[in-house]
Order: sequence, then structure tokens, then C-alpha cells
Amino acid sequence: MAANKSGPTESGSAQTDAKRFLVQCDGCSFERSADGREEATRIGTHHRRETGHEIVAVELPPSADSA
Repeated sequence: MAANKSGPTESGSAQTDAKRFLVQCDGCSFERSADGREEATRIGTHHRRETGHEIVAVELPPSADSA
């Protein structure tokens, strides 16, 4: 079973990086788009360190990329 889990997990990770996220702040008007979960995390962490505000990252649907 472990072998079956590692295959889809690796593929899922590659797909996650291709996803787009909208990073929003609960405490101010800060809002940025990000390519992939890693960039969204980096943006959110930086803003939280600077302001102390809570951050929310929302995954954008694939149709939002073509708009």
C-alpha cells in the first residue's frame, strides 16, 4: 500500500504547484495572487510577520486562470 500512496502523492504535489491561490488578509485590504501553494505560504508568512494579521489563502478554480 505504501508504494501506491507515494505515486499519487508525487503527482498530486506537482498538480498542487500548478494551482493558483488568492492570498487575503483578515485584518486589512491586503490581497495577492500566487502561483502554487509554496508561493502562497511565502506571501502569507511575510505579511503575517510584518503586520500580525491572519491570512487566508483560497484556491482559485481553473476557469479563473483563463479569465
